[in-house]
Amino acid sequence: MKNQRIALNLLVFALLLAPVSSLLAGETGALVMKYIESGMAILEDETLKGEDKKEERKEKLWAELTNIFNFTEMSQRALGQYWQKISPEEKAEFIGLFTSILKNTYLGETGTYSAKKIVLVGEKERGKYATIQTNFILNTGKEAAVDFRMMSNDGKWKIYDVIIEGVSLVNNYRSQFSSILVKSPYAELIKRLKKKITEE
Repeated sequence: MKNQRIALNLLVFALLLAPVSSLLAGETGALVMKYIESGMAILEDETLKGEDKKEERKEKLWAELTNIFNFTEMSQRALGQYWQKISPEEKAEFIGLFTSILKNTYLGETGTYSAKKIVLVGEKERGKYATIQTNFILNTGKEAAVDFRMMSNDGKWKIYDVIIEGVSLVNNYRSQFSSILVKSPYAELIKRLKKKITEE
């Protein structure tokens, strides 16, 4: 789980915490920038600061994230070939569980990450798919390449994967889920996901 945690921590940090530099941002790049600014406004809200406001702050941040993520697409890609083998009811359950895991595992520490700047370095669009290329300039002086993979459904662009230094968040989960499903029935995966949620 370490790689997944690092990846989405960087993702949350990218969307919510860092100053942004962009030149001539297109539609998809501008959309990502919009959510960065919205997240920063929440974190800078004096009425939401302090440990006693942690849960309220987290819920507001999550509300912003849910607007730019396609959790259905992320879930389908994370489950891979097994997605076609489950019923519509099971798909709905899996989306809910997977989304809860992303929220519970990675959003709790929001507010502890910082960077000097995030630079929008490129946008590539091909049909209904787009990749937003960014560069994180960290306070440590190191840099990290972070790509946001997006797709358009009915004209609405949303993120379905994040690539951190060449490592896919969704592929990491797919590898983990597949390692369980090649040895155990689908019900075992669901059991483990529910257990993880209750432990968070």
